[in-house]
This record gives sequence, structure tokens and C-alpha cells, in this order.
Amino acid sequence: MKICLVRCPSPFLIDEWVFPPIGLMAVGTGLRMRGHEVMIHDESIMSIPMDYSYYGFGPTSPEYASALEAMALIRRYNQSAKIIIGGPYATICPDVCINDGWDCVVWGDGEEVTEQAFMGSSKLVKAESKPLDDYPMPDRTFFDLRKYKCHLEGQPATTIVTSRGCPFHCAFCCKNYSHVRLLSASRVIQEIDNLYYQHGYRALLFPEDIFIINRKRTEDVCTYLKEMGIVWRCLVRGDIIVKYGIDFVRMMRESGLVEVGMGIESGSQKILDTINKGESIEVIKQAIRMLKSEGVRVKGFFIMGLPGESYETINETKKFLDEMKLDDIDTKIYQPYPGSPIWEHRQDFDIEWHDQDPSTTFYKGRPQEYYGNIKTSLLTTDQIYRAWVDMEQTYKRFFPIQCQN
Repeated sequence: MKICLVRCPSPFLIDEWVFPPIGLMAVGTGLRMRGHEVMIHDESIMSIPMDYSYYGFGPTSPEYASALEAMALIRRYNQSAKIIIGGPYATICPDVCINDGWDCVVWGDGEEVTEQAFMGSSKLVKAESKPLDDYPMPDRTFFDLRKYKCHLEGQPATTIVTSRGCPFHCAFCCKNYSHVRLLSASRVIQEIDNLYYQHGYRALLFPEDIFIINRKRTEDVCTYLKEMGIVWRCLVRGDIIVKYGIDFVRMMRESGLVEVGMGIESGSQKILDTINKGESIEVIKQAIRMLKSEGVRVKGFFIMGLPGESYETINETKKFLDEMKLDDIDTKIYQPYPGSPIWEHRQDFDIEWHDQDPSTTFYKGRPQEYYGNIKTSLLTTDQIYRAWVDMEQTYKRFFPIQCQN
């Protein structure tokens, strides 16, 4: 088969040319290994080549509108093509995708069943969740990796995704308590070798939800990162940092860790309890102090407008920021998505939302270029938006952006 996989544009991001589409590369690798001719189109929708027999998409929720636009364009100029969709949004909302006219929807991992989706007649193909080591390493030669420009410590950096799923119960997240699958340490090291020797990278980012979720695996990978002299960044969770202790933090720092991202969400314990975060403000503060004491930069992620948000809870977040003096922050207006407990059980939460043009509502976006559609009993949609702008103007200006994530 002659297949074109399409990366959906993300114009809402500060810079969409930061992280390469590893999901599409993984699917493309599986198809190539089965003998198919595959290319990944990662330019504009209007420049999608129209001479392919098969097209595949894998959008996130905020990219879905772009995917629909691209599908309509292909239908106009190539009516005989088969067009399928997989990835995060399709896995959460398969029925919506079927109703929107996709020829087939891939639910779950696409590495092995995408061929079946293209060749079969079914409208829905479900993939078995296999151990990640069973899948081939993503082929990063589909395009020039250097067109995706991310830097860490002044060096070109790229990403490795070493896990899927999250074991926690946060009510705002559609991954809520999903089974976690990890690449083995040896397989992660194999990918590090590929990026080091074949592509020349000396700086890496691990963007999955919680890179450190398995202590032994983390220690084994860190030993190799240190040996190779690689600088790196990952996402962590405060209570796990505290559980593992200061020696673990020091070990990561000595292996080349320079920065972590931490989903703090709010400086209000009331909000954290409402969203079932499973952490206390004091434990999060302790984790931040531990990391900073070892010279690791901490970037905090915050969400404005979660259920129960009020001026009181916003002021608690400001006090948290004033006290902790994080190295960087990322604040976003909450956007409910299907699959999350808040979306599925909105009657149980102090929050309301209305339908809004998807081109202006995202889970993240360019500062002051997108708007929320939520309100709580104590704050209107406009008050939440203005509080978010104030938070950006008060705190973000002090923090240089190193890498969008």
C-alpha cells in the first residue's frame, strides 16, 4: 500500500515545531516493516499530497478540528482514497469519529492493527494492549528531526516516549487510572543509543506523564545517561520525589538531569482534593525544595478554572508561587474533554461549560489568544479568563521559556 500519515497542525501552540510526532513514526514503522510505502506529511493541510491511496491521522483532542478539515480536503480531490483515524482522540471518542465519516477508527495502539484498518471493511478496529517492548523502535528517518527545534542547556534536544498510561485518578484527565506500560530499561537505552550515535543528540526529553514511576528502571537509565554525558529533562510527581528521597534526586542530577516539569495544578488544597489529585500542598512544596536544593530547575504546570475555583483559591495559588519561586510556570484555563471524570459526571462537580468554537478552546495555547468556556458557582467565564491573564502577566514574565511542553 501507498500510505500518507498526516501530522495535524497545532497552530494554538507557542511553537508547534518542537516535538516530532512520535506516535505517527511508531505507526509508520510498523507499516514499513510489513512492506508498505509510507511517508509522514508534517507540513500544512493545503500541501497534503493528493496521490496516495491511503491516509492516516492521529490527532489529540484540540487537533481534531484540523483533522476534519484535512479529511474534507482529501475527499474533495481524491474521492477513492481510504482515510482512517487513530490516536488519542479516536481512542476516547470512537463513536464521534465514525459519525463524522472516517472510513475506519483505530482504538488503542496502532503499531500492528493499522494495516488491518486500511485493508479491512470494519468501521472500528481495536488493538490489543501489548508490552511496549514488543513494538519496534520508532524509525526517526521519516523526515529531518532537526526541523523540530527544541534546546536544552543550549543543545539541540529531542524526545523519547518510554511509557503509556497513568496510574492516578485526577478528575480532569481522560487517562484517569489507566494501566501503565513501560519500556524496559534496556529498550530505553537502545533508543538513547540510536539518538546519540545515529542522530547526534546529546540532550533528551522524556515527555510522558511520570518518567520516574518505576524506581529501578529510572536508576538503570540514569546510569547510562551519566555514562553517555547526556543532559535531560522529564516530568515528575511531587509525592513520588518525596517517597524516593534526596539521594534519588541527587542521583538523577548527577546523571545529567537539569530540569523537571511537575503537574501542580493549583496552590489550593481544596482544589487538589476536589480533583482527586492525591497529593498535599505541603508534600509538593517539599518535593520542590528537594529538587531545587540539588540544583534541578522546576517548572510547574497550573490549571485555572478547575471545579470550585474562586478568588480565594486563586489567591492561594498566587501565595504558593510567591513562596516557592519556581524556575518556570505554565498556566492554562481548564478545558473539559470526554473521557475525564469531570466530563462524564459534571453534576458531581462545581463547574459548568458551554459549547464553543474549537479554534479558541484548547488545553493549552498561545498566551491571551485562546479563551475558556467554563465557569464555577463563584466565578464567571470572563472572571476566570481575566484571572488567568493576570497570572500570566504577574508570574510568567519572570520565567524564560526553555521548551514548550
